[in-house]
Amino acid sequence: MNILVLYTRLTGYWMACMRKDCELNNNNYLVYRKTPSKDAPFKIESEPGIKIRDYASDTEMVINSEIANFKPDLIYIAGWTNKHYLKIAKTYKSNGIPVITGMDNQWLGTLKQRIASLFSYTLIRKYVTYIWVPGKPQYYYARKLGFKPQHILTGLYCADESIFEKVTQTKHVKQFIFVGRVVDHKGVENLFEVVDKLLKSNDYEFKLHVIGSGPLEHLIPKHPNVKHTPFVDPEKIPELLTNAGTFILPSLYEAWGVVVHEAALAGLPMVSTHQCGAATELLIDGFNGYTYNATDKDALTRVIKKLVLQDEQSYFKMSANSKYLASNINLTRWAAQINSVVIGN
Repeated sequence: MNILVLYTRLTGYWMACMRKDCELNNNNYLVYRKTPSKDAPFKIESEPGIKIRDYASDTEMVINSEIANFKPDLIYIAGWTNKHYLKIAKTYKSNGIPVITGMDNQWLGTLKQRIASLFSYTLIRKYVTYIWVPGKPQYYYARKLGFKPQHILTGLYCADESIFEKVTQTKHVKQFIFVGRVVDHKGVENLFEVVDKLLKSNDYEFKLHVIGSGPLEHLIPKHPNVKHTPFVDPEKIPELLTNAGTFILPSLYEAWGVVVHEAALAGLPMVSTHQCGAATELLIDGFNGYTYNATDKDALTRVIKKLVLQDEQSYFKMSANSKYLASNINLTRWAAQINSVVIGN
């Protein structure tokens, strides 16, 4: 089967999903993606079964010609903002080719979302056949947009499980590790404030490791127990998550968060917020970590204290539970979902 993917910024984990599908089902992919920046820290290139092309709006005729020669049996379109992508989707849908759109927005009930719900056929549904979402927070929005349950796929995002196969936690390290951009919506300001206060009290002995770069780096506490590692190649993340303690993602809003799946695959107990989409699937209170309301600094303080005082047996139990939950989202399931569209069509 030939699958056309009309993407924005192509990621390593999406490549891993397509690679697994090629391996299992011998499908071929033609991928158009937004041209990466010259300063991009890592490169994603074509490989057997996956041909990658940079999208440029001034070459629409060339793109259309290559797609016609490719003869797609299925089309995946990331969102619905690129007008050329929508034009392609509409043309092939009218010829009986199934079209899937991806969506990771949670239903927040905003005016923009309510308008999208009212005019969903004109804005979205006339171009696509199916919608693919990561999990429950997005499923509700998909229903609001008028998609029937049989036209909604789940499990859109999956971490590259292959690079975490050998990662385990063998030491109980009293450390919290954050991986992501150091920006406001990640909730880092609250995290840094709480950690700084606890460390200065000298009542709790633990460490914080911040991995990532961003405009709020200057707020990272200046303390011997706090380490900052700027942006690193994604392939180095498994090593950094080995014996790393407890993963923490304090986001004020996180549509999904593939990094949560990566942390679970690594067997890290976790702390995140009710506002983090991936936590709905990968974090169960008391089972493999704790959730709290993103703006509640007192709740975050209580959770950190509880985990700092956690005994070794409880830590490793949570570690094993994270790996168990992580296994429910996997590359094989992702491949099964994308192939089910054509089989069931």
